[in-house]
Amino acid sequence: MKKYIIIFGVIIFIAGIAIIGLSSGETKAIKVSGAFRVHDIQGDPSAYKGTIAINGVVARVSKQDPKIFSIIDTQEAIFCKDVNCASFYLTVKFDGQIPKVWEEVNITGSFAEKGRLFVATKVEVLRNLRF
Repeated sequence: MKKYIIIFGVIIFIAGIAIIGLSSGETKAIKVSGAFRVHDIQGDPSAYKGTIAINGVVARVSKQDPKIFSIIDTQEAIFCKDVNCASFYLTVKFDGQIPKVWEEVNITGSFAEKGRLFVATKVEVLRNLRF
């Protein structure tokens, strides 16, 4: 009888560890409305082939070329409450209307120049995050 209690305890312990491990979202690439986060692609942008969607917050708009802007990870912008503290800026080129700084956007397009530039075919403004 004691043997069954020990086995039952071990099974409960293993199940608890499995539930905790599976519920951790830090190891997964989280998508926002079907879009990758800037954080997801920053390690190797050139690895993403074809058309993809990326979610981020507009951090800067180029003064030299009004068709170019950069975005940062939304969670990083919310945490810092500043668009100048990001560890990675994704440069985006878009021929349409450029969103404003602090607007959260979903951009759709593909990488060019070996992953150094994201050429957007669609930019969808989701909300303004100004604090």
